Amino acid sequence: MKVIGIILMVFDHVHQMFYFKGIPIWFSMLGRLVAPIFLFLSAEGFHYTHNKLAYIRNLLVGFWIMGVIDLALPMALPHEPVTLINNIFGTLLLGVLAMYCYDGFRNWRQNKKQGWIAVGVLALIFGYTAFFMQLFNNIEHLNINVFRFFSILFPTLLTNEGGPTLVLLALFFYIFREKRTFQIVTLLVFSLISTGFNFTGLFSSNIQWMSAFTAILIALYSGKEGKKMKWFFYYFYPIHIVILYVLSALLA
Repeated sequence: MKVIGIILMVFDHVHQMFYFKGIPIWFSMLGRLVAPIFLFLSAEGFHYTHNKLAYIRNLLVGFWIMGVIDLALPMALPHEPVTLINNIFGTLLLGVLAMYCYDGFRNWRQNKKQGWIAVGVLALIFGYTAFFMQLFNNIEHLNINVFRFFSILFPTLLTNEGGPTLVLLALFFYIFREKRTFQIVTLLVFSLISTGFNFTGLFSSNIQWMSAFTAILIALYSGKEGKKMKWFFYYFYPIHIVILYVLSALLA
């Protein structure tokens, strides 16, 4: 399932980087399945991992690395047709933190310490989101380097890929992880919401509904561990973004 997600992700990013060369929109349409795939797998991974804090730490480090790339690469190699804001690690991190908080509140009586940590994590997420948006609203009075620093320090619910919707989807994948039908229904509902209930032009600009097809993969998921690829995605994601961006700039 992860391999399928990686392949579709490459299609999506090829369209992002080379749309001006005539790459068709269906490349990006296939890419709409990618975020739900990895959110679903993050729920599975968080459940099975023996070290949840290490899992969270790895996503945070991935977010930092990708954030630096998003800022530094366009400065080193300007390329106006492409805006580099790719950082799925932020969405995965917020989703996993939501799962951690859910466990903390669910097990409050057995583990009050984890419950209070969950409260602190929620305060951090919402507080930092509000703080960052306040910076954004006053960006004309702020040193741009200061703003850039805070943009890669920690993800926010309003600036992560997919926004709060995908964070909630990750959480519901985790809550219903033993109820496959509920997971699929949740995905279909979120796919409908992502269209804004606007069904005109579904095959042009409004392609978020394509994420609903992830339901097929979820339904076929056996729950068995496949080939071990623990670190592959962490390396592949930033490397392929850099390669595609550089090729796009050179071929422009």
